[in-house]
Amino acid sequence: MLDMHYFDNAATSWPKPEEVYQVCDRFMREVGANPGRSGHCLSKQADAIVEETRHLLAAFFGAPDPKLVAFTFNGTDGLNLVIKGLLSPGDHAITSNVEHNSVSRPLRRLEREGVDVTYLQSDAEGRLSPENLAALMRPETKLVIITHASNVLGCRQDVAALAKVAHEGGALFALDAAQTAGHYPINMQELGIDILIVPGHKGLLGPYGTGAVITLRDVGIRPWRDGGTGTRSDARLHPDELPYRLEGGTLNAAGIAGLGAAIKFINSIGLENIMAKEKADMEQLLACLQAEDRVTIYGPTAASERAGLVAFNIEGFDSEELAQIMNDEWRIAGRPGLHCSPLSHRAVGTFPKGSYRLSPGYFTSPESLEIACQAIQRICRT
Repeated sequence: MLDMHYFDNAATSWPKPEEVYQVCDRFMREVGANPGRSGHCLSKQADAIVEETRHLLAAFFGAPDPKLVAFTFNGTDGLNLVIKGLLSPGDHAITSNVEHNSVSRPLRRLEREGVDVTYLQSDAEGRLSPENLAALMRPETKLVIITHASNVLGCRQDVAALAKVAHEGGALFALDAAQTAGHYPINMQELGIDILIVPGHKGLLGPYGTGAVITLRDVGIRPWRDGGTGTRSDARLHPDELPYRLEGGTLNAAGIAGLGAAIKFINSIGLENIMAKEKADMEQLLACLQAEDRVTIYGPTAASERAGLVAFNIEGFDSEELAQIMNDEWRIAGRPGLHCSPLSHRAVGTFPKGSYRLSPGYFTSPESLEIACQAIQRICRT
């Protein structure tokens, strides 16, 4: 399907940098061993590649020590690890009404086990208020966990201000950076992020099956998977030291190698250049949508206030119907429906029908953007 115009980067970035394909292929063909499990040279080489990527991620996100970077299999895996590994019956957690199911569903499961959860309400554009968060804090509040940017509304939150409120109330602050990692600078120490959860396959331009939980210090996350780590095999219990405490079982070493190549690619291009390109793309797309009376845009209308995605509806079209037209007649790959975030759609009144989302990425061409705008104009004027 190489003739498609791909606008589904909020789900998974595509294409990947050529270096990512090459490194994954080379790892599988020439290394192939289990990292850290054996003494032979291939295992040591695999382990060195994993550790290099760990160092790259720590530097990229401002973590003080690479040992505080634990690899996961995606963002959902990381969010479950954090939520279920920190909260116990009697604890109080605060999240928001614009979260992905990867946050809200684990919390709902824990609610049935005695964890109290409060939902911070956003404004009409998806913006969260630090003042409103402060009003929800309690002595037993252990965790504040929010998305950096909703995958529906796109509004980027004031992370530093929200983290400050959480810390003043004695709680940990965790950030779901699924829609911002690799798109915008995130320095954990500067912003006060205790726990950062990132998928590797979205803005970081890495392969499927990769991600990380990164912490500023050991915050006491319990493992939810025990097993082999290649260290302290004589111990009856899983090792307690980081990162091995959170990495039971064989890692996706080939994917981690590809993720390392992706981080190197981003560093070589410069995050500021990626930001500028994606901001220009969003400005063009938003201008096209705002020019049509039949279009309703959800979230901020200024590209400077949002992540690189826009969800909208066109009067007279169901989002599924619109997606089919865009796919069949214009070869545009977007995403309709609820986007695994029913809370966000309830917040803006688009539940249960949802909306249609376009999310360009670094590799989106000017031609694809122009065709997407032409498609929107033509559909709106039929």
